[in-house]
Amino acid sequence: MYSFVKQLAFTTIPKARTEHGGAIRQGKRKLARPLDPKRPLHLVLRSEKARGRLSLLYGQNWRAIERLTAKLSRRYGVRVYQFANSGNHLHLLVRGKTRKGLQDFLRVFSGKIAQFVTGAKKGHAFGKFWSALAYSRVVEWGRAFTEAKYYVLRNELEADGFLDYRPQKPKPAVPT
Repeated sequence: MYSFVKQLAFTTIPKARTEHGGAIRQGKRKLARPLDPKRPLHLVLRSEKARGRLSLLYGQNWRAIERLTAKLSRRYGVRVYQFANSGNHLHLLVRGKTRKGLQDFLRVFSGKIAQFVTGAKKGHAFGKFWSALAYSRVVEWGRAFTEAKYYVLRNELEADGFLDYRPQKPKPAVPT
């Protein structure tokens, strides 16, 4: 009987969240971003305002973003496995040594990019640049990591014009 009760209790444990940001919990209460220093994280930062001069690929913007990525990843102990700049959004596949390092990297990275691209500074506010919270998904090692790496690479090749844009197939609804 004891093992039955133990097994029953195990089935009531909620499934761990692996995604955060974007439009996932918009209008709902805040929850902590799921981060795991032992697993990589797929990040997506999207801006609907990133067009023309504000595009992330425009002029010096893309060079500054690449330099900033390298500088901040060293500063906060974050390893960047794959990076793609698609003009209106960025994809990163990263892993941090600590939760604090990942949080600081994401906070400073998104803020510095928005400041540089918009030219915002003290006394010259621009307003909201990013469309939503940065989307993040904890990725398992192995096949999931390889697929995420390929997905980011494909985005980069599409942005550079080497591949035609192919919309992602919608995921089937999973009952929770």
